[in-house]
Amino acid sequence: MQIINRLRDIYYKLTKSKKAMTAAAALGIAGMVMILLSGGKEDENQTEIPASTAEESVWTDYCNNTEQRLEEILSAIDGVGAVEVMITVSSTEEYIYAQAENVSGDKIQSEYVTVRTENGEEALVRKVNTPVITGVAAVCEGGRSDRVKEEIYRTVTAVLGIPSSRIYVTAME
Repeated sequence: MQIINRLRDIYYKLTKSKKAMTAAAALGIAGMVMILLSGGKEDENQTEIPASTAEESVWTDYCNNTEQRLEEILSAIDGVGAVEVMITVSSTEEYIYAQAENVSGDKIQSEYVTVRTENGEEALVRKVNTPVITGVAAVCEGGRSDRVKEEIYRTVTAVLGIPSSRIYVTAME
């Protein structure tokens, strides 16, 4: 309790003095400038590569194409009839860029590998992780039949590799 009271007294004394407030503000600004200029450790100092609009739309194309292909497969099953499918994903596509490491002594410095293209210089993509499908909803004309529902569950599980607990099948109005 005494420490809190002492800190409170010091705070009130400092806030009443203009010199103390000016010094505290100057120290705060100097601290922020030092943090900005330090840049952290060299192995953490990597620039973020902005995604182009083409990359951003790729995952939506992936979902749409997967939905269309799944609708084609499901509608071919006896008794399903017309079907509409919606797929949910946990994330968008993730691009992993190639990096070169320079080792000098005990320091390791990483930087992105770039290539020249007609649009300028771009980072080299090493790997693309596709979105993870987390759920499927299927609405179909034959959705009232237990046999049809079971066929849809089995097909979606086999095609997408997701558990049946993440699949919902219902009848179309």
